[in-house]
Amino acid sequence: MNIQKLMKEAQKAQRKAAEVQERLGQMTVVGSAGGGLVEVTSNGHGQIQAVKLKPEALDKDDLEALEDLLLVAIQDAQKKAHDLSEKEMSRELGGIGSMLGNMF
Repeated sequence: MNIQKLMKEAQKAQRKAAEVQERLGQMTVVGSAGGGLVEVTSNGHGQIQAVKLKPEALDKDDLEALEDLLLVAIQDAQKKAHDLSEKEMSRELGGIGSMLGNMF
């Protein structure tokens, strides 16, 4: 394969990766904990956008439980965002997409 063709392929992959990254910023995932007592919405980059708490999650005598639920819901949302990113990159770029997805 000649170097010019390789460079064109690399540029094409880079453009596709940038397009996927832009789309991921518009996509959302929802992580939850406690059977839906706590929900955390994140974009496809894992940036938290919203937190919803059901009234039953609030117990002033057990704030530690709420903290734990929040942590689990955040981690769930971030994992879902990571999985979404890998899926989208892989779909657009094949095997190289998974490697690129891990870079963002």
